[in-house]
Amino acid sequence: MDEEPFTINSFQNFLEKKRLMGVKCNDCNNLMFPPRIICTKCNSRKLEWHEFKGDGTLETYSILHVAPTFLKDNVPYVVGIIKLTEGPMITGRIMDVDATKSENIEIGMNVKIKFSKESGKTILAFGPE
Repeated sequence: MDEEPFTINSFQNFLEKKRLMGVKCNDCNNLMFPPRIICTKCNSRKLEWHEFKGDGTLETYSILHVAPTFLKDNVPYVVGIIKLTEGPMITGRIMDVDATKSENIEIGMNVKIKFSKESGKTILAFGPE
Protein backbone atom coordinates (compact mmCIF):
# COMPACT_ATOMS: atom_id res chain seq x y z
CA MET A 1 0.00 0.00 0.00
CA ASP A 2 2.17 2.88 1.24
CA GLU A 3 5.93 2.64 1.55
CA GLU A 4 6.12 4.90 4.63
CA PRO A 5 7.94 3.40 7.63
CA PHE A 6 5.85 2.60 10.72
CA THR A 7 6.76 5.75 12.68
CA ILE A 8 4.91 8.48 14.56
CA ASN A 9 5.98 10.94 11.85
CA SER A 10 4.44 8.73 9.16
CA PHE A 11 1.28 8.43 11.24
CA GLN A 12 1.11 12.23 11.58
CA ASN A 13 1.68 12.62 7.82
CA PHE A 14 -1.32 10.36 7.19
CA LEU A 15 -3.44 12.40 9.63
CA GLU A 16 -2.55 15.54 7.69
CA LYS A 17 -3.96 13.74 4.61
CA LYS A 18 -7.11 12.85 6.63
CA ARG A 19 -6.31 9.15 6.77
CA LEU A 20 -6.49 7.07 9.96
CA MET A 21 -3.72 4.51 9.56
CA GLY A 22 -2.70 1.56 11.69
CA VAL A 23 -1.05 -1.69 10.72
CA LYS A 24 -2.18 -5.19 9.84
CA CYS A 25 -0.15 -8.34 10.45
CA ASN A 26 0.19 -10.44 7.29
CA ASP A 27 0.69 -13.61 9.37
CA CYS A 28 -2.28 -13.48 11.77
CA ASN A 29 -4.41 -10.58 10.40
CA ASN A 30 -4.20 -8.71 13.71
CA LEU A 31 -5.12 -5.03 13.32
CA MET A 32 -3.15 -2.61 15.49
CA PHE A 33 -3.43 1.00 16.38
CA PRO A 34 -1.25 2.96 16.88
CA PRO A 35 1.19 1.60 14.28
CA ARG A 36 3.85 -0.78 15.58
CA ILE A 37 6.81 -2.57 14.05
CA ILE A 38 6.07 -6.00 15.63
CA CYS A 39 2.70 -7.75 15.85
CA THR A 40 1.28 -7.68 19.38
CA LYS A 41 -0.32 -11.09 18.86
CA CYS A 42 2.25 -13.27 17.07
CA ASN A 43 5.47 -11.16 17.14
CA SER A 44 5.67 -11.15 13.33
CA ARG A 45 7.41 -8.31 11.52
CA LYS A 46 5.37 -8.93 8.34
CA LEU A 47 3.17 -5.86 8.68
CA GLU A 48 1.51 -3.49 6.26
CA TRP A 49 -0.34 -0.22 6.61
CA HIS A 50 -4.09 -0.53 7.14
CA GLU A 51 -6.57 2.34 6.77
CA PHE A 52 -9.33 2.32 9.37
CA LYS A 53 -12.82 3.59 8.51
CA GLY A 54 -12.81 5.84 11.56
CA ASP A 55 -16.13 4.92 13.10
CA GLY A 56 -16.83 3.17 16.37
CA THR A 57 -18.36 3.52 19.81
CA LEU A 58 -17.43 5.64 22.80
CA GLU A 59 -16.14 3.32 25.54
CA THR A 60 -15.36 5.94 28.21
CA TYR A 61 -14.58 9.63 28.47
CA SER A 62 -13.24 12.40 30.70
CA ILE A 63 -14.13 16.05 30.81
CA LEU A 64 -10.93 18.06 31.15
CA HIS A 65 -10.81 21.44 32.85
CA VAL A 66 -7.02 21.86 32.78
CA ALA A 67 -5.42 21.86 29.36
CA PRO A 68 -2.04 22.04 27.69
CA THR A 69 -1.20 25.54 26.48
CA PHE A 70 -2.44 25.00 22.93
CA LEU A 71 -5.91 24.00 24.24
CA LYS A 72 -6.24 26.48 27.12
CA ASP A 73 -8.99 28.41 25.34
CA ASN A 74 -11.07 25.25 24.81
CA VAL A 75 -11.67 24.17 28.42
CA PRO A 76 -13.66 22.31 29.37
CA TYR A 77 -13.29 19.74 26.61
CA VAL A 78 -13.87 16.00 26.27
CA VAL A 79 -11.37 13.22 25.58
CA GLY A 80 -12.58 9.67 25.06
CA ILE A 81 -11.56 6.15 24.24
CA ILE A 82 -13.23 4.85 21.11
CA LYS A 83 -13.49 1.22 20.09
CA LEU A 84 -13.14 1.25 16.32
CA THR A 85 -15.52 -0.91 14.29
CA GLU A 86 -12.49 -2.98 13.21
CA GLY A 87 -11.54 -3.71 16.85
CA PRO A 88 -8.65 -1.58 18.14
CA MET A 89 -9.24 1.14 20.70
CA ILE A 90 -8.07 4.71 20.22
CA THR A 91 -7.96 7.90 22.28
CA GLY A 92 -9.14 11.19 20.81
CA ARG A 93 -10.97 14.42 21.47
CA ILE A 94 -14.72 14.25 21.38
CA MET A 95 -16.09 17.19 19.41
CA ASP A 96 -19.60 18.54 18.83
CA VAL A 97 -20.73 17.75 22.39
CA ASP A 98 -21.32 20.21 25.21
CA ALA A 99 -18.65 19.49 27.82
CA THR A 100 -20.68 21.41 30.40
CA LYS A 101 -23.59 18.97 30.05
CA SER A 102 -22.33 15.43 30.56
CA GLU A 103 -25.87 14.07 30.13
CA ASN A 104 -25.39 14.72 26.39
CA ILE A 105 -22.39 12.37 26.26
CA GLU A 106 -23.24 8.67 26.38
CA ILE A 107 -21.05 5.63 26.79
CA GLY A 108 -21.78 3.41 23.80
CA MET A 109 -22.78 6.23 21.46
CA ASN A 110 -21.72 5.89 17.85
CA VAL A 111 -18.95 8.26 16.80
CA LYS A 112 -17.17 9.08 13.56
CA ILE A 113 -13.70 10.49 13.01
CA LYS A 114 -13.19 14.19 12.50
CA PHE A 115 -9.81 15.64 11.67
CA SER A 116 -9.28 18.79 13.73
CA LYS A 117 -6.51 21.36 13.38
CA GLU A 118 -4.94 22.51 16.65
CA SER A 119 -1.97 24.89 16.51
CA GLY A 120 -1.41 24.02 12.86
CA LYS A 121 -1.31 20.26 13.47
CA THR A 122 -4.03 17.73 12.62
CA ILE A 123 -5.25 15.79 15.66
CA LEU A 124 -7.58 12.87 16.12
CA ALA A 125 -11.09 13.86 17.05
CA PHE A 126 -14.43 12.13 16.96
CA GLY A 127 -18.00 13.34 17.01
CA PRO A 128 -21.46 11.81 17.30
CA GLU A 129 -22.79 10.18 14.14
